[in-house]
Amino acid sequence: MSQVQDVKQAIDILEVIGQRLQLQRAGSNYKAVCPFHSEKTPSFFVNQDLQRYKCFGCGRSGDALSFLQEYEGMTFGEALEQLADQAGITLERFRPSSQEQRGKSLLEVLDLAKEYYHFLLTQHRLGGLARDYLKQRGITAESTKVFQLGFAPAKWDGILTYLTKKKKYSPQLLEEVGLIVRRNGRQYDRFRDRLMFPLKDHRGQVVGFAGRLLNDQAQEAKYINSPETSLYHKSKLLYGYHELRQEIRKAGQAVVMEGELDVISSSQAHLNNVVAIKGSALTSDQARLLKRLVTKVVLALDTDAAGVTATKRAVPVIEQAGLELRVASLPAGKDPDELGRSNPKLLRQSVSQAVSVYEFIIEAALAAHDATTPDGKRYIMQEVAPYISAI
Repeated sequence: MSQVQDVKQAIDILEVIGQRLQLQRAGSNYKAVCPFHSEKTPSFFVNQDLQRYKCFGCGRSGDALSFLQEYEGMTFGEALEQLADQAGITLERFRPSSQEQRGKSLLEVLDLAKEYYHFLLTQHRLGGLARDYLKQRGITAESTKVFQLGFAPAKWDGILTYLTKKKKYSPQLLEEVGLIVRRNGRQYDRFRDRLMFPLKDHRGQVVGFAGRLLNDQAQEAKYINSPETSLYHKSKLLYGYHELRQEIRKAGQAVVMEGELDVISSSQAHLNNVVAIKGSALTSDQARLLKRLVTKVVLALDTDAAGVTATKRAVPVIEQAGLELRVASLPAGKDPDELGRSNPKLLRQSVSQAVSVYEFIIEAALAAHDATTPDGKRYIMQEVAPYISAI
């Protein structure tokens, strides 16, 4: 018997799906609202005897492996490995090497750091000012829980002491994942006095952090991120991808924004099919992640000159991934975070009325140059021509 069959026989599809969906008995089957398309009446059925699922609304069907691939956005190998772990089976070709064992320890350290920061934000007196900050920005307790926000205290050895003294992990592991910095023979916390955003990969594993200052007037960088590590690669992650993946899949399109707070404020504005590229440059790896869930993308980047440039640069990346692209026109001077808080209806409307990328390119060129002058007309043609010729 193959390893795949071993795993399939060892797991129960009812348990796998039941961990993710609210199942109700329906005769000899179980039913739920389908996670793969929008519906109100359940048409998604699971048969425990056959170890199969089928949706009579959208036609999706398969076994536990295919369900994980569809629902979690996993590859076949990732789904097989997760089910094998759940069943207590060690796959021969996936037998962990010493390097993989170390990778597991690194993930454990990052997950404990996430819990530490989250506890301080939600339950400890040290997180009082951070809680006030979230209240001021209108970030709800539900969002804090969903995105597992945290707070790094204004201490040089907060996470260092917690993970090395209490949890007995080596400082080398903390340094390897970017939680601490070593300088002049001294080790100290990288993130201090900051609101913390756990950064997760497509499987939901914490691989890094972003930290935002609570005081915008401080003479430090407003945001700092984990450095590039063996686990964290900024160009391969999309903030909110794991948390909102089901809403993205149901909507049939992903709305791409720049930062963490854009995603959180938008989700609170009932625009839940959103992700952030953490900057202004969409990468081919990020486009491929989106391709796992949707066929359509709406860009909702900032409206400044940098945002317009970033939108133009994203066009070939998105098209090469085989995705349909439209662009949302936000009010001048407003980013999705601000608009989501001040006028959520207008944010949703801006996305629903997104225009084709070619219309956006033309409008941006007309806004930047005077079409009544010869020079202005020439500049407009120079900017528009490369995109029109590609149609």
